[in-house]
Amino acid sequence: MKKSKKLSIVLDANWYVSSCISRKSRRTLYYNILKNSDLQVFYSSTLMDEFSDVIERPKFSKYITHKQINRFKIIALKFLKKTNDGIAPEIVRDVDDNYLLGICASCKADYLVTGDQDLLVLSEYQQTQIVTMGQFIQMLDA
Repeated sequence: MKKSKKLSIVLDANWYVSSCISRKSRRTLYYNILKNSDLQVFYSSTLMDEFSDVIERPKFSKYITHKQINRFKIIALKFLKKTNDGIAPEIVRDVDDNYLLGICASCKADYLVTGDQDLLVLSEYQQTQIVTMGQFIQMLDA
């Protein structure tokens, strides 16, 4: 019997931040996505750098310590697959988000999961569908 292909996804850095500071639902959802054997979640050095830059801002220190951030990274990296940044097209209004499309192209992602309206307005890039977490979860449940 032929094994079905895992869905390749890229999670925007905002989801890593959200799951770090959330005490319940988002953290559980994120963990369930990471351990889902039908999914392969990709990241790049640039994505992890953005996550680190954001989560280490002083405003988040009341939610999470540096030790907890490091523990989160160690646990998450056990489930994630590294890819290259790829060639980032210059098509997103916020140029800082273009790298996410490069990652998607590099790993041939099926989905980019984000809450960023500048990315969502595209709805797709090459073979990658750009969706919210709610849309992604609905697709998984179908």
